[in-house]
Amino acid sequence: MQELINILFWIGTIAGGLMVILLLISIFAGLEIGGDLDVIGDGDSPADAADGSFGIIKTLLTFVSVGSFTARAIFLNTSWSWPVATLSALISGIAAVLLLSWFFRWLLRNQEEGNWHLWQAEGKMGVVHVPIPPDGKGRIMVQIDDARREISARSQSGQAMGTHDKVLVVEAKEDHVIVAPME
Repeated sequence: MQELINILFWIGTIAGGLMVILLLISIFAGLEIGGDLDVIGDGDSPADAADGSFGIIKTLLTFVSVGSFTARAIFLNTSWSWPVATLSALISGIAAVLLLSWFFRWLLRNQEEGNWHLWQAEGKMGVVHVPIPPDGKGRIMVQIDDARREISARSQSGQAMGTHDKVLVVEAKEDHVIVAPME
């Protein structure tokens, strides 16, 4: 019995250690290990580490680690039979995986994109920061996501606009916005 308890200890320790190492790698490296996966056919499909391969490994490691430590604790502290101890270990491993997956889904649901996009400026009022010459580009200041953003701008009518003129963003292009003077 002592030999089985030692085996369960080492299985749980190794699985838990690998899980922690993978967690640290994913936190500090961001798992930006990507590339192309060659497939038979007429194209390539991108293979990224975040596609689930490490997720499956972490799930299995969680299941094995929690299950083996539960079985070890049952064998050390109770006189339960093998089938009851095995069933308890399986149930605790499954419960740990379900709780962790629920927790991480909850965390991901609460994340927010921190980027801003030019299209967010459409319909907003701004102020000319760098004068806009006729048929040229200047810069305007627009409030986007509670922050003042400086954006490249062109005049819709082709007329010059001076510093501190109030403008309305009419359209967003790829690298600049089109503005019209506020009247």
